[in-house]
Amino acid sequence: MNLIARITILFVFVSLVVFLIGGVISFNVMMREVNFEQRRFLIERLDGLEKRLERRPVKDTASWTKLKIIRMPELMEDRTSFSDTVVMHNQLDRLEPHLRLDAVRTVDGVSYQISLYDIIIEPDDIRDGLVESLVTMYLILLGAVLIIGFMASYFILRPFNVTLDIIKNFSLTGSNQQVVFQKSNVIEFNRLNHFLEEMTNKVRSDYQSLKEFSENASHELQTPLAIVQSKLEVLMDGENLTEEQLEQISFVQSAIKRLSNLSNALALLTKIENREFENVSEVDLSGLLSKMLEEFKELIELKSIERDESITETAKIQADQVLIELMLTNLINNAIRHNWEGGKIKVDLNGSELTISNTGQELTIPGDQLFERFKKSNQSSHSMGLGLAIVKKICDYYDYEIGYEYKDDFHTIHIRF
Repeated sequence: MNLIARITILFVFVSLVVFLIGGVISFNVMMREVNFEQRRFLIERLDGLEKRLERRPVKDTASWTKLKIIRMPELMEDRTSFSDTVVMHNQLDRLEPHLRLDAVRTVDGVSYQISLYDIIIEPDDIRDGLVESLVTMYLILLGAVLIIGFMASYFILRPFNVTLDIIKNFSLTGSNQQVVFQKSNVIEFNRLNHFLEEMTNKVRSDYQSLKEFSENASHELQTPLAIVQSKLEVLMDGENLTEEQLEQISFVQSAIKRLSNLSNALALLTKIENREFENVSEVDLSGLLSKMLEEFKELIELKSIERDESITETAKIQADQVLIELMLTNLINNAIRHNWEGGKIKVDLNGSELTISNTGQELTIPGDQLFERFKKSNQSSHSMGLGLAIVKKICDYYDYEIGYEYKDDFHTIHIRF
């Protein structure tokens, strides 16, 4: 839900609460004013009657519509009281609530009992009219808010949406041209765009510097390693070397090879994380997997591993073929490296999922740590612990789902495309 929609819903809710509270307050105020005006009206009629009685006294009893005057036989103290009653309505032919004024007034030494009536505006009528008015106004307000919210979302927030699109399409590996954001009439948007321009330029500059450093470091590291390797080979060809010296030189060569592979693997991980592989094409996953298994055939046979394959011929994906080859290589190599002598490898590929299983000892680390860098079950093994980390990065790169489980002596890695 976008920001305008959230604000609109909040405003509608607050408005509804305000209208409800305002309706109760308005009802009470209106009832108070109506009661006051009704009583004032009856009091004014009573004052008029007193003046009329001064001119034309009533001898006994007089009665008109909503008025009754009775001449009292003796003097009485003036008093006034209001009460509610019901009176037959002449036109509606039914009893209707009325406000009744009972008063005693002395005019020219004669006391009169006066009763006045006035129809009451019922609370139900006031409530119905008030509810109708408030509902109408609320619907008008709701329509206005929705229209204004839509217009604000389209026009006022348009520069913000343009900025989001620019950020979404921003790529560290793209053109080195400076990112330019549109100018806006809103000060806050201009401040945001200015900050984003500075940030994107700084990020791209830092990325380029880090990339150059990584590439230069990796390249420069390979040169002395190659020199050391060649010198060690010359030493091994020399005479008068003892068996112990040859063994030490072999250990050094192995360490140099691991260091070289580690450098290349870390550089590859950095490139994957920086999304530098953008050569996307249709990859024949079925054919590529069959080809990779044939390339590892000798290693599989060397450990007398039994191979069980079920590969569909129609599995195709959109990806960089170099990364997919690397992913398959690491998965198959991992299944061979950590397998038993005479073990099994099961490969199953359908249109949407790849599953590779191999026999082997149970992990000594939690399964959810298997795809982390430098995490391996056997710390004394020659594996660097980066193969499955690279596989995980490639899966994250293309939003593939990857999982691991161990059951019945089988390690199973499944990837859902």
